[in-house]
Amino acid sequence: MDMAASYSPTDPDVLAHPYPYYAALRKGPAARYIEIDDLWVVSRFEDVGTALRDPATFSSKALWALFGGMVSAREGVRPNVREFAATQPRSLIAMDPPDHIPMRRLAAKMFTKRAVDGYAQTIRSICHELVDDLLDRRDGGEVDLVAQFHHPLPVRVIAEILGIPIERRRDFKRWSEILINRLSGRGDSPQEKADLKLMMGYFDGIIKERRAHRGDDLISLIISGNESAGEFLTGWDLFNFCALLLSAGNETTTNLLGNLFNAFFLNPDQFEKARRTPDLAPVVEEILRYESTVQAVVRLTNSAIAVGDCTIPADSIVLLLTGSANRDETRWVDPDHFDIEREPLPHFGFGTGIHHCLGAALARLETEIATDVLRSRTSLIEPAGHAARSANIILRGFSSMPASVKPA
Repeated sequence: MDMAASYSPTDPDVLAHPYPYYAALRKGPAARYIEIDDLWVVSRFEDVGTALRDPATFSSKALWALFGGMVSAREGVRPNVREFAATQPRSLIAMDPPDHIPMRRLAAKMFTKRAVDGYAQTIRSICHELVDDLLDRRDGGEVDLVAQFHHPLPVRVIAEILGIPIERRRDFKRWSEILINRLSGRGDSPQEKADLKLMMGYFDGIIKERRAHRGDDLISLIISGNESAGEFLTGWDLFNFCALLLSAGNETTTNLLGNLFNAFFLNPDQFEKARRTPDLAPVVEEILRYESTVQAVVRLTNSAIAVGDCTIPADSIVLLLTGSANRDETRWVDPDHFDIEREPLPHFGFGTGIHHCLGAALARLETEIATDVLRSRTSLIEPAGHAARSANIILRGFSSMPASVKPA
């Protein structure tokens, strides 16, 4: 089978096993048109990086094609993405310069490494509480790492940063899952629409409360910054910002931890090394490269652009395959091997350019501390059944991960 010719980002086999398809794509032209989906894909490290750093040509407004279920044209002719985007509220991840800059600046100071390091003790305390609960609630020694650790950790941390009560964490999980489903054009059932309406009402109340009584939380910071900048964000924009922070702050670390422990289970020698290493930072960098949480970034071309020996026309949907770029054999030796002792090189696990992940430092810190606490509190963590993938065309992670756990 010609894997490059049969590649489609919506194919279930591609979603389950993308890396052989990526390798085949990298051996072909610099860009490839996927006729059945009416989109282009770019798969090599240098080409993906060039496009990510060129927002003048590759517009982030294409994100609205995701939310509208329009990335693939399999179901019919794709509506005009620019016209659709013009009807939508502003969202940080779907904005181009110059509008993108002041909006990102509102929250950026809360996500610098220095600011994030201030949450280290809080994160460690939460991890210990979750491990206490995980060990207490073992059913015959078995747990679901995603449900009992990987997911509740970032939910509690982002709730702390946003200054919202953790008692609503079940709602946060449900709302986050609906928002992530919308990346594949799903999440619009009657029940899901009703849940999103509840989320809008909840955050509307939080925003009104913070307008009246400011704190040192992120929502208060954004409201104050917006007022100082002349109220350029509407109430709808503020809600969208809160929804993005909740879902992205949750899913990034949940998927990162799931991918890491899956790699450990498939490579137990690397897990043993990780249990002994004093510095877990290279471990986190390797999983970001090896099993990227974000597998692709979608863009819309503002003009025709040459990519290698190919020309992508204007107004084309383009998938920049970061998951493929991070396994480019021209950059890494034996890139399909998970090696925590690999010399770290810059990768696209958190993207690059103006849309480099705002919460990258937080996700790295959460993952390092979580791994450290789990290795110190357990003598055994091993798979205990089938782990269920939650991949869509953009994100790659797990929805469940049965494991056997023994305390240290």
